[in-house]
Amino acid sequence: MTNLIKRARGVAAGYFDELKRHDLSQVVLDGSGDDLPEVQMVANLLSGEAERLLRYETALKQYADPEFWDDAMPGGALAMHDSGEMARNVLAGRTAFFHRD
Repeated sequence: MTNLIKRARGVAAGYFDELKRHDLSQVVLDGSGDDLPEVQMVANLLSGEAERLLRYETALKQYADPEFWDDAMPGGALAMHDSGEMARNVLAGRTAFFHRD
């Protein structure tokens, strides 16, 4: 069982609890309600957020790499050539552009 579905179950169960549908909440928490639209919707939202965060983390790792800022690299620092391109790509929902490719 993935962490994503566990998180989706928890959110959906909380939603059902707020609706005073403790029976459905328990079904979800027991793992028998993964096919419910509420669980699927939350799982889809969480999946999209996980993908977005992965893009952010990937770009941040590139920016945090000391070699990215190294002026002694042939052709100058990669940061000079980037000019924020990776950040713009990630913020626009695209993957970061890797200057080492």
